[in-house]
Order: sequence, then structure tokens, then C-alpha cells
Amino acid sequence: MSGQQKTKFDENAVLEIIKSKNLNTFFQPVVSISTKSIVGFEAYSRGGGGNVCVLDAKMLFHEDLKAELKVDVDRLCRESAFKQFKPIYSGHKSMLLYVNVCPDILPHVDLESRFLKYQVDSMGINFANVVIECTLSRANTSEFAEFAAAYRDFGFKISLDNCSIDDSFSQVVSRVAPDFVKVNRTFYASKERKDYSAKSLDAMVEVVDRAGGVVIAQGVEDEDDSIRLLTAGVHLQQGYYYSKDEDHKTGDPAKMFFRKIIDTYEKFRRLKRELVKRKKERFDISFKAVGSVCSKLSALPEDRFEDACKTIVRNIEAITSIFVVNETGEQITMRAHVRPTGKKGKSAKILGSEKGVDHSISDFVMYLNMGYEKFVTRPFVSPYTGEEVCIISKSFYNSEGLFYVACLEMPYPG
Repeated sequence: MSGQQKTKFDENAVLEIIKSKNLNTFFQPVVSISTKSIVGFEAYSRGGGGNVCVLDAKMLFHEDLKAELKVDVDRLCRESAFKQFKPIYSGHKSMLLYVNVCPDILPHVDLESRFLKYQVDSMGINFANVVIECTLSRANTSEFAEFAAAYRDFGFKISLDNCSIDDSFSQVVSRVAPDFVKVNRTFYASKERKDYSAKSLDAMVEVVDRAGGVVIAQGVEDEDDSIRLLTAGVHLQQGYYYSKDEDHKTGDPAKMFFRKIIDTYEKFRRLKRELVKRKKERFDISFKAVGSVCSKLSALPEDRFEDACKTIVRNIEAITSIFVVNETGEQITMRAHVRPTGKKGKSAKILGSEKGVDHSISDFVMYLNMGYEKFVTRPFVSPYTGEEVCIISKSFYNSEGLFYVACLEMPYPG
């Protein structure tokens, strides 16, 4: 790619690492903010001597390596990770270890050899404590689906790694049914996300949840990242933000990260309380507006509802559109709207909200007919304004004592 310098390739340096097994393995915690705990560690390896990394990671996993060398490097990295993880596992039997499998090696390994299984078994680590990771961009292959299925049968967990907002993840998640899906910063970072990032993250969480998995956000760099993710419902996180507290020297890697987890949890709890308070206030304001509209309509006969709705839309800024249905669920007014443009009629047809339409099976009518005082729909994008809105419905009796339901499209208070 233009502007990016390709890493100089030195096969002999990689061969020396394989021969000497001279690797440094590091761990990055995967934390759960909601439970204030560490659920596991992701292992990553670098070639070097002592505590010094002397071989660029891009060299160790270079794309031009021969297939057999890629397999050897991959296995050596996992061997080192298991050895480093064993003492942690001895003191924390529920702790998970996330280890990567390079997708390039999958066509070159024999599943019948069960090499990874024997690596873990030789360390006395429970298979269920090992999570096999593979990148999503390469995971949509029959090789990984087969590999994942085979190792899941042994008890291993499966994770899709480094998922980008531009990846087509639905098919892969459905096919692989991973236990975890790691999303990168394109979903949530303030400087990297796009206009649709928040919705895409919501969609990812929903798809993974339906497949029986959990989303992990990787690459969390600061508190703002973490809070943004927590607000989106992503409680499992990893990244440099959750680094060791140098003032907390317990000698136990599983206990060195708790201060930051607890601090983030407490800050988010305060923030969430404030968000809930504001949400309640917004709903109260919306409900008062709906109540006021129903009071106005209740003083009128049915034949004046149409003109009243037009006046209400012009005079109450918070209302995007309004229509009224009768006791049987039939819409008896046109949908009065703040922007009565030429597209209005088309939008009304798409929405199914023309005069005479039967709304009796719609939640915002049926719930009221069953005795509910009011109803709020799930948020949707208004075809009139493009804003996130909802329909708030409330029943009333008019001046003639007849039952009606006022349906108001308003900005979603949540």
C-alpha cells in the first residue's frame, strides 16, 4: 500500500527463533467491568532475548514465510503462552487464555494430529479455559469452520478476532457460532468511528448474542473509550487502558489490574444514574405533551379532530406527526405532519398510516385497547425528518363520550 514500508524479510532470523525457542510472551487482560473482574488474558509473543524484543513482530509472522515455518512459529508461540499461563491457571481455575491461530496455517495442518489439543493437555490446563482466536477477515473459510468445530468438540472455546466495522460479519458469526467476537476501534473510537458506527455495534452485539456469544472490545486506550462501550452495553474489554497499576504489587497478575476496573465501574455507575435521571425527565416532558394533546382532543367532537391535529403539529415543536384512531383501531384522520411536502403521501403509504388504515394489531393501539394507559414504541428513523423518533400513544374520550387513541410521533426520549 502506498506510504507503508514493507517489513524487510529475514528468514534466517525466524529460523533462529524457532531453533532457540527464544520468545517473549506477554499477556493483556480481558476485563469485565460489570462484574469488576478479569475473565482472562490474551497472549501475544515477540522474538527476542531476555526481556528485550529484538525481532519485529511483523517479521516473526511475515506473510512471505514458508508454510511450514508459519506452522512452526504459530505452535511455538502457543507453547510459550501455555507455559507462561500455567502458574496463573494454577491459582485461578476459571481464568481464560486467548491464543491466536494464524489463518494462513489452516490449509497446512492435519486436524487428525490434534497438535493443539496435546499442547494444552501436556500443561494440565483444562480445554475449556483456552479460547482459540482467528481473525474475521480470514475466518470465513471452510478450513476455519472445520477447525473450530473440531476443537469445540474437545471443549475449547472459539473467538473471532479484530473485527472491523466494514467486515461482513453476520455470515461468519452464523457459521462459526463463536463464544466471543472481538471488535476493534472502528466500532467505537471517537476519531475512527463513522456515522453508523453506533448502530453497527448494536447490530454486532445482537447478532453475536443470538449466536450464543459475547462481544469483547479490543484496543481500549482510555477511559472515554471504556465509558462509550459501557453505554453501548459492551462490558468485556481489553486494551492498554487496563495496564498494570505499578503501585499495586501483589505478584499476582490476576490482581494487578483491579484498581482501574473498579474506578471505571464507579464512574460509569455515576454516569448511568445521571443518564437514567435525564431519560426520566425527557419521558416526563413527552408524557405531559401527550397528555395536553389528549385534553385538547377530548373537548372536541370527532369531525373536528382533523383540523385540531394540524393546529397541534404547528404549535407544539416536539411533535413530528399525529393521527387519531377510533375504538376499532381504524385511523380516522390524516397524518398531520410538520413538513407537509409532496413526499408526505408516499411516506404515509409506506408507514401504513393513511386515513382508513386498520391499526388494531399495532402495539400502540392494541395495548391501549387492553387497558394500558399509554404506550411507547421502539425507536425508529422518521421518514419525514430523519431523526430517531417513536410513537407515543394515549387513549382519551371525546366530548361525545367515545373512545379514541391519539398517536404522536415524537423524538425518542431515551
